[in-house]
Amino acid sequence: MINKRSQNILMISVAVILVTVILCVVLTRSGKTDDETVVEETVPVENDDAVRGLYRALELIVSDPAADMDDVVTLLSGSADLGNSDAMYFLGELYFQGIGMEADLEKAGAYLRQACESGNRRAMPTYAKMLFLGDGVAQDYDESASWFYTLSDDDGEASYILGVMSNLGMGVPRSADRARKYIDQAMEAGYGKAESYRDRIDDRIDGTDWVDDIAKGFSLQAKKTQEPDYGTAYEDLQGWIDAYHDRLRSTENYSAFEDEMTALLNVDIDGIHTVVLFGNNGYLFHQNENDGTSLHDYIGDNHFTQEELETIAANLEKEKRYVEQNGSKFVLLLIPNKETMYPEWMPSYISRADETTRQDLLAAYLQENTDIEVVYVKDTLMQNRERYPLYYKTDTHANMVGSLFMVSDLLKACYGAEITPDLEKFDIHMQDYAGDLGTTAKCTARYVDTVYFYPEQAVEDSEKIASSMMLVGDSFSEFLNMETAYYMKGGVDHRMIADYGYDYHSATEAGFAKASEKPEYVVWECVERHLDRLK
Repeated sequence: MINKRSQNILMISVAVILVTVILCVVLTRSGKTDDETVVEETVPVENDDAVRGLYRALELIVSDPAADMDDVVTLLSGSADLGNSDAMYFLGELYFQGIGMEADLEKAGAYLRQACESGNRRAMPTYAKMLFLGDGVAQDYDESASWFYTLSDDDGEASYILGVMSNLGMGVPRSADRARKYIDQAMEAGYGKAESYRDRIDDRIDGTDWVDDIAKGFSLQAKKTQEPDYGTAYEDLQGWIDAYHDRLRSTENYSAFEDEMTALLNVDIDGIHTVVLFGNNGYLFHQNENDGTSLHDYIGDNHFTQEELETIAANLEKEKRYVEQNGSKFVLLLIPNKETMYPEWMPSYISRADETTRQDLLAAYLQENTDIEVVYVKDTLMQNRERYPLYYKTDTHANMVGSLFMVSDLLKACYGAEITPDLEKFDIHMQDYAGDLGTTAKCTARYVDTVYFYPEQAVEDSEKIASSMMLVGDSFSEFLNMETAYYMKGGVDHRMIADYGYDYHSATEAGFAKASEKPEYVVWECVERHLDRLK
């Protein structure tokens, strides 16, 4: 048996042998003078080929201003594929500016995104601007704000842009305090435009209930930054990277972004303070608490109480009896808000208390507890929203495509008729439409919609129904009226509740008083944000 002293001697002997072996390896390596050995000593093996490709690409550019850009792109592409973020950045800028190739914003966005996600700060300003505009990438104010925030400590332009975004509520909750903080930061960095913008910061945007209650605790999150460390393997490489970066920055001309920032100076602060919410993917949303409950419908913090559900059900049952006494059948048509239809484009800083909306609960309650015919079009719209444009991006309303899907559900419920909406049957009426939200906010030309028009001749005679209808509703009913009338041989008597003090019963009563023949169906249409009108 080995005693403790013998064990210690044995351990010391093994340690000496290990140290001797390591020293021999080191001395042998240091005696080599070929380039490959030097690279192995200073650059991780897995990055070796990536660094070589970047080095050779920049060597070509620096040594020869007329270098073959095909060779440069090939080298940078190989380096980027192996994970080098500087190569990703340079490729993104080359595609963005169209240097040595045709400009390609989608390829530029893809490479710049990879570079940014690898932590490369050089790529962040351009990529953040592309996200802001939606050039070559999906437009995303939320993501754009995070990249600008990452740069803001030492970048006056990034601070200025964050100040504007905070003042307008783009990607961040509207906040005068936050806007002022970043504009002051931009001024301290010497960014010239910042001082003139400071007077545009509106203190009224602080202290609003929805900001205090819904966006409470919001904070911007910085992205990771991680610049490659090339050591001393290639003595010229870091200098070449800095020099070519400076050259590309000096030639970059992002006039579309500059024009957008100038145009945003004309945005109506009152409009966005009271009515308009900036979403992503070019969507404007409605948040006017004096015109319905859109924001809280989306959040899900305004569910009806049991008593309210019972009150609405009792009122509708009473109206159903009234309609039937006049010889017609009663139908309730429920339409979701745009905010409910496109939750993925709502600002991420608005958290949801419950994704089940009060309209979901009302529809379910009426279907389970009454014999009222309820046509709830949400499921049909959800099934088709990625295939077709159903709501305007710049307006609160559904367009004629979305409205035809609603008509399809309605006619199927009433008559068993099958209508298959087909975008090919629609004419394009205009492509620069600015809806009610865009007009209210006085947004720029970037916020425009295509207007699709469904012509009467698109409906075959065989599709027309020998019936008549009274349609009573809010502003969503206007397109419904036009398209439903194409299918009804007996016509549609359209009653806008706005003409009757927003009272459904009064509108219906007026329709019966005028009608020489009673309509087969009386349809009450109600959009989600105005469900309280059914009480």
